[in-house]
Amino acid sequence: MHLPEILRDFGIDLVDVLDAARLPARIFDDRDNLVAYPDLGRLLAVSARLSDCDHIALLFARHVRLADMGLAGEAVLCGRNVGEGLQRFASHFTLQNTAATVSLATSGGYARIIYAIAVPGMINTEQFQLGAMTVAFNILQDLCGPEWLPTELTFASRAPANLRPCQKYFRAPLRFDSSESAVVFESRWLDRLLPPVDPLVRERIEAQVRERQAALFADFPATVRGLVRKQLVLGDSSMESVAAIFGVHRRTLDRRLQRHGKLYSEILESVQSDFACQLLRDTEMPVQQIAETLQFSSAANFATAFRRWTGATPTEYRLSTSLQPG
Repeated sequence: MHLPEILRDFGIDLVDVLDAARLPARIFDDRDNLVAYPDLGRLLAVSARLSDCDHIALLFARHVRLADMGLAGEAVLCGRNVGEGLQRFASHFTLQNTAATVSLATSGGYARIIYAIAVPGMINTEQFQLGAMTVAFNILQDLCGPEWLPTELTFASRAPANLRPCQKYFRAPLRFDSSESAVVFESRWLDRLLPPVDPLVRERIEAQVRERQAALFADFPATVRGLVRKQLVLGDSSMESVAAIFGVHRRTLDRRLQRHGKLYSEILESVQSDFACQLLRDTEMPVQQIAETLQFSSAANFATAFRRWTGATPTEYRLSTSLQPG
């Protein structure tokens, strides 16, 4: 909802942007209107191009706070401390956004809030990565206070041409061309206590969460796809790990997917293919590193799989997409 104002500051007519992005002229009339991720991707890409500002996502996402995150944001406040709140946010993020996933990981005294796009068919994700990390930064400051600062931010995208606005806003080292978009911070912040929530409010939130989750599970393959994307980020996308999240045996997960005409291996390969295309298109990561990120034993095995998925080698795909307009 902040994008029209940002565009006006650049002297750009919103109608021209929406027309170029092939979106309805009245899409911003109601804040409850939904925009599909591929459509939003076009909108952001057109906005960046017409404004000649490749960090435009930072300009509007900086206004988004925890209170704007709907039911997922409310669930955070039901946590006893920041760590528990963020776990709830990661678990319930799909109640707010079914096209992406959020994960919380800890290791060696540091924690990471990781954002990943799960919806297939995305063409350009650079603005998404920057915008998501801006929102994650804001949420952590809302939970921990203005004294909180990250240790590092990583982006699964190329760096903007002008880094100074990002450096000024985040006040931390920035690393682009990464395998993941994440806010990294000291894990001691996870122990910070959150204000207690009224029991009646908690009950209302948890009831709404259960209702929304039941609706999401109606599309079981899409739910599994989102979990596969999260597990790929965390380094274990095995069928056993996803089945364990559901609290079932892998055979039970397999039977449920087959009822929908799906195989786990098909979903995994679809997620790997989309993730590989994103990294090849939006970053300068070496092919060997992408292969490792996708849990292939070698770059050669990855290249064989990628040719089967797309009909091109990773290098050919990267070259062809670099020649296409953003």
